[in-house]
Amino acid sequence: MNKDKIFKLAKGFRGRAKNCIRIARERVEKALQYSYRDRRNKKRDMRSLWIERINAGTRLHGFRNQLDEEFSYFNGLMEFIQYAST
Repeated sequence: MNKDKIFKLAKGFRGRAKNCIRIARERVEKALQYSYRDRRNKKRDMRSLWIERINAGTRLHGFRNQLDEEFSYFNGLMEFIQYAST
């Protein structure tokens, strides 16, 4: 990356990380690694939050066993489809 692009990405960093090219380059590379990792972690967190909310809502309305059976049926069906497609 060229110098201007690095300084543009380093805007908002503290200390010399925003205006010294060597330090800014290292900090920008690390920040890009963190953002790549956390985009995947965000999906993981949202999925677990979604499951928690579904479970809480179904327990509140008394559908716990029925929903568990539906999920197990769906998971079994997906395993069968993957097995049949290979």
